[in-house]
Amino acid sequence: MKPMPPMTPLLLATLLSCALPAHAATTVYATYTGSQLGVTERTESLSQTLSFATGVSASGIALGVSNDLYIAAGNQLINYGTNGTLINTMTFPDPSINYTDVDVGGGHVVASYNGSQQGFTVRDYALNQSNAVGTGFNISGIAAGINDHVYLASGNHLYDYLSNGTQVFNMTFPDAGINYTDIDYGNNMLVASYTGAQQGVTLRDLALNQNSSFSVGFNIDSLALGNNNDVFLTSGNHIYNYTLGGVQITDMTFPDSAIQYTGIAVTTPVPEPESIAMLLAGLGMLAWRSRRRAA
Repeated sequence: MKPMPPMTPLLLATLLSCALPAHAATTVYATYTGSQLGVTERTESLSQTLSFATGVSASGIALGVSNDLYIAAGNQLINYGTNGTLINTMTFPDPSINYTDVDVGGGHVVASYNGSQQGFTVRDYALNQSNAVGTGFNISGIAAGINDHVYLASGNHLYDYLSNGTQVFNMTFPDAGINYTDIDYGNNMLVASYTGAQQGVTLRDLALNQNSSFSVGFNIDSLALGNNNDVFLTSGNHIYNYTLGGVQITDMTFPDSAIQYTGIAVTTPVPEPESIAMLLAGLGMLAWRSRRRAA
């Protein structure tokens, strides 16, 4: 009996396209402050499906790994279920500490803080701290990368640190009038928002080299990479969806102008069990047919 021939990339792609949905659903979560304090859950087209009150002025939000959310608010990091159920709260004993952003990735939770100290904290999913890194500068946005990399936005700088505190890169934009407000990691790339002398989004590689950028004409408070070569932005009482080429797809404007969207996070779709079963069945059929030919 001859060995089964290797699967070609074209054949594998064909099986994947048959077994997996071509455009998986995306869920968007955003924190809001102002006349109300809470979290909104929205579809990819930014129609609201759920909201819940938190009672805290949140500055950042991140998706967890167990159908949950993490929120940064003052000297607290708070873990909620996506349905609004409170799971855990970590309150730092120094009330002058202000957590400015939070992210989840690489097996841990990372959060940036300003106030009496400036840096970022590395924690497990139960919010127990494993390390704290002093940076000596205010951080406006944080993103957890792979291999223990942590990316920071601060003034006209974008930084790459390791979770043990080693600084890897410091990208300084030559115009000091630029202020990076947030940063996100995904699909082996980085996106960061900026305000000041210019207003827009920069797309960069993991060494912080710019690949492209686009202008939006408004200040961006926070951003999150989507799943379809797009990015979601918050600005005041607006949530926007743009392509990575700078084309606006959606502008959701909340009717109460006192609302301020302060953080945003986007789900990464996973194949449904039925889709995985279809893929495995296809692979099994391929192996059976190959064995018959080789017999």
